[in-house]
Order: sequence, then structure tokens, then C-alpha cells
Amino acid sequence: MTVAVEAIYENGVLRLEKPLGFKEHSKVRVIVEDEGETQPNIDTHDLAGWTAIDALIGIGQALAPDVSERHDDYLYDDPHA
Repeated sequence: MTVAVEAIYENGVLRLEKPLGFKEHSKVRVIVEDEGETQPNIDTHDLAGWTAIDALIGIGQALAPDVSERHDDYLYDDPHA
């Protein structure tokens, strides 16, 4: 089970703001991130990344407009093409 929780660091101890649903003496892994650090700008409405993919569509057309016809030449750098 993965849980993200908020905590306050006081006197060398992390104090959780909410209790966790783990059994007593459960072994857990803790990853601590400073809330003040800049986080990547993630579009929560586009978790699959379609906005980024749309931006990439057609990016190479100006450089190689015939890539669909000569993709092996470009891929393998065929000097006879």
C-alpha cells in the first residue's frame, strides 16, 4: 500500500498530521520531500501526456519531408540513396 501524508518536522521527529492505516510495528519505507522545493509542472488533466505528444507531432517534417518514404536511408545512413 502506498500512502502520501503531510508531516511537520519538530525537534528531530516527523509528526504526521493524520494517522496511518498500518498495523503496529509494520515496516515501511519513508521518502521525504521538502514541500518548499519546486515540483515539476504536471497537468493533472493530462496524465497520459497527450499535450506533449501533440506538440511533437510534425516536428521533423521541415528537416526530412520524405522520411516516410526513405526511413531506411535516414535510419541506416545509406550513402547510395
